[in-house]
Amino acid sequence: MKWMKRWTAALLAACLAFGGAMAEEAAEETQPEENVLLVEEVDEEEEELLVIDESDQQAIDALSADMELDDSIDPEKLDKNPNLPDNVVNILLVGIDTRDTTLDSGLQHGDVQMILSINKDDGSVKLTSLLRDLYVTIPGYKNKNRINIAYARGGGQLAMRTVNKNFELNIESYVTINFYGLASIIDAIGGVDVDMTKQEAGAINTYLKKHPPKYDNTDGKERQALERVEGVQHLDGVQAVMYARLRSIDNDFARTARQRHLLELLLRQIMQDMTLDKLIGLIETCVPYVTTNVNLNTMLELGMTVLGSGIIQRAQQGETLIEQHRVPMDKTYSYKDINGASVVYMGSTNFPKNVQALHEFIYGAYYPAD
Repeated sequence: MKWMKRWTAALLAACLAFGGAMAEEAAEETQPEENVLLVEEVDEEEEELLVIDESDQQAIDALSADMELDDSIDPEKLDKNPNLPDNVVNILLVGIDTRDTTLDSGLQHGDVQMILSINKDDGSVKLTSLLRDLYVTIPGYKNKNRINIAYARGGGQLAMRTVNKNFELNIESYVTINFYGLASIIDAIGGVDVDMTKQEAGAINTYLKKHPPKYDNTDGKERQALERVEGVQHLDGVQAVMYARLRSIDNDFARTARQRHLLELLLRQIMQDMTLDKLIGLIETCVPYVTTNVNLNTMLELGMTVLGSGIIQRAQQGETLIEQHRVPMDKTYSYKDINGASVVYMGSTNFPKNVQALHEFIYGAYYPAD
């Protein structure tokens, strides 16, 4: 079903974004890039297939029963801004840099943090990136620190509370994924063909040789090295993630471009022949690598809201599908060395500017907390 393709694409896009957690942010300012979301042509009749029949619901209920949710979140201890409108759902997306095959809450840094904002009235979607080295207040701690420390100290609870406290938001839902979640999804769809330079192919080979991953799909066999040539090559999950992580051969700007390119290729591939069974299979593959307090039915409900917004028509007309923002904004921060650590510092003047701009981006107006 076409709506399943859209929702699966959204899930995959989130997983790919999390995969970027494995690369450290460069200690230099780079210009933001535009994101590209591919959507195939859809007949008007197929656009109306936005309902879940009884057999679909049974499959969804069965999968929901298998999902282990983080029910330890205390909504009363999230420092939520009570003045925000309730027509927007904000979800914190966290990517952690771990080579393990399990997710232990509170043990890893939240090296990628993004705010996914879904407007329940019109189905619009907005995405805000928070730089991992932002110097912020962490509730419960005397000294300020990098924002990615919050997840390491208190898992999803403290990560959400930290974002709410500093940016006057109302987040009470989060999703976390690690390195292996992205790699396993790519393997589940049979890998991906990527056009690369010979330098990129060589760097992937070198890294995997020096750092063999615990997660592997080679069944104990030696992984076939990529050819050091320019052109299209087939990558498995680990190789594809390594492609998105590369930065030693150039810079962070190029690394980000590779992540966007990989996302484009994966979205194009996954939307070819998606079915409900394949969707459930992908989610089952991803579950061991994900921690969240959002249940599957809520995910689907939000997805249906987005799909009912006319997003397919906008895609056909070449309009923007997902609005994007970044904190900090350009020219509102500097790098500082604090206790031997390089941090992104906004200061007493620029921090409020970023908070106000973030509210205006998500809500269209600034809503100060009490």
